[in-house]
Amino acid sequence: MSSVKEYKCLSCKAGLEFHPPTQNWKCNYCFSEFTKEQLDDAYQQEESKTPEEDNLELDSYKCTSCGAELIADGTTSATFCLYCKSPTIIKSRFSGKFKPKNLIPFRLTQEEARDIYKEWIGKRRFVPDEFKGKREIDKITGIYAPFWLFDCHVEGVIDGEGTMVSSWSDGEYRYTNTKYYRVFRRGNAEYHKVPVDASKKLDDKFMHLIEPYNYEDLKDFSMQYMSGFMAEKRTVETDAMGEQLKEQVNKYATRLLDDSVSGYNIVDSKNVDIDMLDTKWDYVLLPVWVLTYISNGKIYYYALNGQTGKAVGELPVNKPKLILFAVIIFLVFFLIVVLIGGLLI
Repeated sequence: MSSVKEYKCLSCKAGLEFHPPTQNWKCNYCFSEFTKEQLDDAYQQEESKTPEEDNLELDSYKCTSCGAELIADGTTSATFCLYCKSPTIIKSRFSGKFKPKNLIPFRLTQEEARDIYKEWIGKRRFVPDEFKGKREIDKITGIYAPFWLFDCHVEGVIDGEGTMVSSWSDGEYRYTNTKYYRVFRRGNAEYHKVPVDASKKLDDKFMHLIEPYNYEDLKDFSMQYMSGFMAEKRTVETDAMGEQLKEQVNKYATRLLDDSVSGYNIVDSKNVDIDMLDTKWDYVLLPVWVLTYISNGKIYYYALNGQTGKAVGELPVNKPKLILFAVIIFLVFFLIVVLIGGLLI
């Protein structure tokens, strides 16, 4: 039984890729296009014979199109054949407990992702020129990133002190009146679909910054959506996220309670007690366009939300460019001063 999966064109048998603009599957050879229902009908019999659980973890796989044996690391779940470019899915990494419940399909094509990157990088004047070249831009890669979405019920209490200060003048004297009040708030809230990055490979900071996603686009997981994109298997389990999750929920809930307090000049929340109840986790895949680059031994990241187009990243600074710009500004300012001084003499 093959441990890899490739969805082929129903007309010419070339590899199919998911096409974000139409949300269908497209053949780049004969340009045929198929809906999910058509692929489900075509592959239903074949996939019904495949066991749901397959514990085999591959370090290599064989391309079903050209037969090349290729290496994949332990967390890569969907990739491309380096020789014939056929999209390939390693089925064992989407089975058993590693089968996602849902995913959000890509909405942005690679061409659209490149255009957004060009516009983003174009506004960064002092980056090295190589980051603006076609060779670098072509490296942008669509990845289904693993996330945990959690729901929970939260009950919270803040107990603190509110300060009201008033002042007035009476002839020569200025008076200040300070009053202190006890501030107490109790409340509860429901949080739904709060995302937590489930991959050690992807930078948590950038994964957080490209949020939010529109979760109305969540679909039941199907390996068909993987075709044409990379995908990562989760490497972080829920029990390892306890402190991170608690910190995130405490921040949200405390802000919610603090915002309910008004009318004071200063509020000091001396005691804060936040309890999380009825926590539920779902494993999902979310679309991200990613570009990594190395400069002077440091890795820099660019990430683009594959659904909404929100982009974030960090870039190295080209110091000669920055120095040249500073020198030009100085010379322009100096010449202006000299000209103005000459006119005043």
